[in-house]
Amino acid sequence: MAKKIENAEKTLHTLEAKAAALAASSKADEAEMADIAFAAYSGDQKAAAKLESIKDRALRRDLESKALASAIAEAKRRVVAAQEAEAMAEAARVAEEIAELAGLMREAGAKAERGLKLMIEGSNDLRKIIVAMQQRGLGNPNAQQLQSLGRRAILGALVDSPFAKEFEHIAPRERQSFASFTSSWASAIERNVGKIKGREVA
Repeated sequence: MAKKIENAEKTLHTLEAKAAALAASSKADEAEMADIAFAAYSGDQKAAAKLESIKDRALRRDLESKALASAIAEAKRRVVAAQEAEAMAEAARVAEEIAELAGLMREAGAKAERGLKLMIEGSNDLRKIIVAMQQRGLGNPNAQQLQSLGRRAILGALVDSPFAKEFEHIAPRERQSFASFTSSWASAIERNVGKIKGREVA
């Protein structure tokens, strides 16, 4: 599309250059006419012949000038048309990209929503598991530990999100991970269970 604009502008410049050359030629003839007009009308045959030649050129040039003016007007129209077509094509391209981004936005929003739901479901499951363990006599981990470590895990994860400034900042050394601290709890519990089973076997 840019090539069409380039070609239209090139044609316009060529026509304008021809019009400029025609105007320069007209001025030259006018200057020459001023020099010979008196002699031509005073009976100088050579001057009269030259004057007729200049007049003929002037008539042809006048017609050519009008034709060039029409051609230049059309060339300008074509430049504008090419520019408008280019602008429309660019607008269509951008609109297509925006439509694609809108689809990605929908997917990202759904992904964020799923992530929030999973975090809430997982947190509720953890709370229920801790309550069940406490009912069976296990005092560690407890709900207060889940609350404290979970809060630090959430704040630590938010540091890498666009919403970081909306929440309390947490230093790197204070950050936690749900997977990390629950895995540590599970490993400690499994070791203790293994010891108890070992004593039973003995």
